[in-house]
Amino acid sequence: MIARGDMGSQIPLEEVPSAQRKIVKLCRQLNKPVIVASQLLESMIEYPTPTRAEVADVTEAVKQRADALMLSGESAMGQYPEKALTVLRNVSLRIEKWWREEKIHEEIDLPDISSSFCDKVSEEICNSAATMANNLGVDALFVFTRTGEMASLLSRCRPDCPVFAFTPSASVRRRLNLQWGLIPFRLSFSYDMENNLNRTFSLLKARGMIQPGDLIIALSDTLQTIQVIDVP
Repeated sequence: MIARGDMGSQIPLEEVPSAQRKIVKLCRQLNKPVIVASQLLESMIEYPTPTRAEVADVTEAVKQRADALMLSGESAMGQYPEKALTVLRNVSLRIEKWWREEKIHEEIDLPDISSSFCDKVSEEICNSAATMANNLGVDALFVFTRTGEMASLLSRCRPDCPVFAFTPSASVRRRLNLQWGLIPFRLSFSYDMENNLNRTFSLLKARGMIQPGDLIIALSDTLQTIQVIDVP
């Protein structure tokens, strides 16, 4: 949690933006969810529209690729909590759309810290899958994960497409809700990937989240495989 209000009372104000950037980057390297909070839309506690500086502040946090942005006073005691949330959502979506339109792809090259991950194979699979997804322009990534680790590693890569994570654990599903780009479902699955995919295709097509002809990449932390598939 990057609480800028508390941070601003501990370090000079002019150092807060650079400290925020460094903390977000370090959390990305360590694969830890990071939330930027405090005074994002402070003026909306009293007014129905934000200042241009506040919109630029939200934009910068999204460009730094934080997992989440959090309102505090704006929604806890502000006069326009729903409008503040709408502004936060609209600005975030617009910057994410711009990022994809400009095809700005980050290089996942963090050897000094990422080498400490206990499962280097899963890390390399996820890095490769994210790169493939961006290069092929796939419509979605599917990940079947029991612990949530592989879904978390995919989120760390910030691919252009949504990541649907399927896990049998309710606690893992709740935890994955926080991380960037993940849409988690609680779903039991087996070692039979064809059966798993057919079930998830039916589930997501029924919800209008995918459609026949979509190109997807599927990963499994049980089998440690990558598959490129057209949705039937």
